[in-house]
Amino acid sequence: MEFSKFEGLPDYLSVEILEMYFNQVIDYYYENIESVNLIDLLEGLFHLAERQWHTYHLLNEEIKERIESIIVEIIDPNSFEILDSVTSIIALLGLTKSFQALKKLDKRNLIFPVRELIEETIKELDGHVENPYSSLE
Repeated sequence: MEFSKFEGLPDYLSVEILEMYFNQVIDYYYENIESVNLIDLLEGLFHLAERQWHTYHLLNEEIKERIESIIVEIIDPNSFEILDSVTSIIALLGLTKSFQALKKLDKRNLIFPVRELIEETIKELDGHVENPYSSLE
């Protein structure tokens, strides 16, 4: 799958179109779990999450659960690039289980930029991660 195609999508898409794209990405991940490039996958999810945020509707619960499963599986505290995408996706989609997994990571032996990213994300989202629109209220 060419995940970069999602970057070129319009900023505003219907909820139905976004759900179709999210399901395509999720299905592709599970069908190609051994060979999928995680950085590319997260890039695609990030671009879709941005567009989902612009709908001002919470993500469909079933799709949200499926994305949560992926994020929890691939979260890697040794990769700044993965964590940078993961933290953005968590914030944009209100992924509470992924946020809890992020909070549980052992931060003691992480390189400074990774530890700082995790701590900033926790500080920013703690108490309202489930509502990606809380900053607008």
